[in-house]
Amino acid sequence: MNHKNLITYLFLLMLFTACISCKNSTKQNQTKALEKEQINTCRADSVDIEVFKKIMQYAQKEKLSEKTLPEVEMAIAQFFLITPYVPKTLEKKGTEHLVINLRELDCTTFLENVVSLSSCIKNKTTDFESYCQTLIKFRYRNGKIDEYPSRLHYFTDWLLNNEKKQLISIVSNTFATDMFDPTVNYMSTHTKNYPQLKNEAFVKQIAEREKEISQAILTFVPEENIHDIEKYVQNGDLIAITTTIEGLDIAHVGLAYFVNEHLHLFHASSTQKKVVVSEETLQDYLKGIKKSNGIIVARLR
Repeated sequence: MNHKNLITYLFLLMLFTACISCKNSTKQNQTKALEKEQINTCRADSVDIEVFKKIMQYAQKEKLSEKTLPEVEMAIAQFFLITPYVPKTLEKKGTEHLVINLRELDCTTFLENVVSLSSCIKNKTTDFESYCQTLIKFRYRNGKIDEYPSRLHYFTDWLLNNEKKQLISIVSNTFATDMFDPTVNYMSTHTKNYPQLKNEAFVKQIAEREKEISQAILTFVPEENIHDIEKYVQNGDLIAITTTIEGLDIAHVGLAYFVNEHLHLFHASSTQKKVVVSEETLQDYLKGIKKSNGIIVARLR
């Protein structure tokens, strides 16, 4: 290659590299702009923001970022102790937005907020915007809000998608030997229970996702065997309670919490109407729930 051709080649190479860099930069800017838009349209009032600030002040005072992730999870769960239980806080009219409610929790939003806040504290990204971004990552398929069906409504879907995003690990797959039946169709067959499913396009999308979830391969721990697997569980692990209700996969969720070396459930209780630690061990607690039959266990990364 002569000198003139070499210069031409180098010039074209630089131009090509610059174009690729420009495209990547544009894509990154578009992604950031979308994230910013989703955060700016979130539904949080001043009271929720004040609660968030108190949590982060508490985290700073207790130096939670220096503690282990399970310790952080337990500290945040303790902060929410006796917070009122309120169902369906995410079911709002209109276009799907990030809903933040730190004053009223159901079982899923309790768990989501604990893991999101704990992740932020450990990553030292404790500003409100970072918390919103983290909550979106956990709550929505592939971490993006794209109308009502993009929310991870079924907890099996929540587990699978968040493991795919490397936010959690489904640890019960390593020690549970009983196969779990993930067959779901409840939402698409009970559309009257979900105001947003007046939209037939949404019903179709939900039904398609139900088919995918129903093909998942997972193991679970039958309720009568929970005492036997406690040694594999640690404080802060995510506990999903499986159900025999037709068309549903998971009926309730919470966090693992050991009391006197026995596994209990830290959860937002619909019967006690607040965030509590179960008085009974998890195994005994499940005995009192007719349509529960076991647990799936996951762990925050």
